Amino acid sequence: MTTVKYLAEPDLDKAHNFISSAVAQRDMIVMAVKCSVAYEGRGASRLGEGDRLVIVKPDGAVLVHRPTGYSPVNWQPDSHVITVEKQDGRILFRSVRKRPREVLEILISRVYFVVAIHGLLDDAEFIEYLDESEIADYLARHPDLIEEGLRVVRRERPVEGGYADIVAVDKQGRYVVIEVKRVTAGIDAVKQLHRYVEMFRKANAEAKVRGILVAPAITKDALSLLTSLGLEYKHVDVARIHKKAKQERRHSGSLSLLDFIGKRG
Repeated sequence: MTTVKYLAEPDLDKAHNFISSAVAQRDMIVMAVKCSVAYEGRGASRLGEGDRLVIVKPDGAVLVHRPTGYSPVNWQPDSHVITVEKQDGRILFRSVRKRPREVLEILISRVYFVVAIHGLLDDAEFIEYLDESEIADYLARHPDLIEEGLRVVRRERPVEGGYADIVAVDKQGRYVVIEVKRVTAGIDAVKQLHRYVEMFRKANAEAKVRGILVAPAITKDALSLLTSLGLEYKHVDVARIHKKAKQERRHSGSLSLLDFIGKRG
């Protein structure tokens, strides 16, 4: 059963007791406070006093947000020990990790509000996908996923009315104009590919040109139109590409902020 408790503009004694109890029960805690923040561990940092949003999760993760921006200014991916003490008329919230040893201290001088939520559950599967540009980038590096023997000539080739995602040459020396979609391809995607193929043929009158629509799925009407226009469809597993692309980023040392936070934890 989920329960929610909160205090608005409490004095620091009430806030201290409330936060201590919520930490002991492993509640989700969300509080708007005036505070300063100190961190010591792999490095060290100090953040002067200001208004912050502090989130403490049941697994011990702690995030400190400024009023603007989406990234936390300080965070602890998990905590082995959390303590809440009164110190010189303020509240000292301390999160400690053992391996590696990291200490995050939040010194609170005022509490605007604090909410404690007990019993939150979330067991849903999270599936993250790349955007179309990232999928096309990956396929340009691994064209055999589209067709064996393809050799990429250009990524994002300008054609009249837009940009072809990938232009390649197949084993028989024919040009292949490739349009990539992240979700189920419909009739508009087929018309887009057909337009790019025709523009490419117009600019390269002597060339033999194919067109391939790459997507995780395609509607029946779109597939029928595609076939009637002499174009082709290639299924790709977007989730698998995401997994492989993430592995490539890790091996190359190129990590996004989310990858970095996951690795740090």
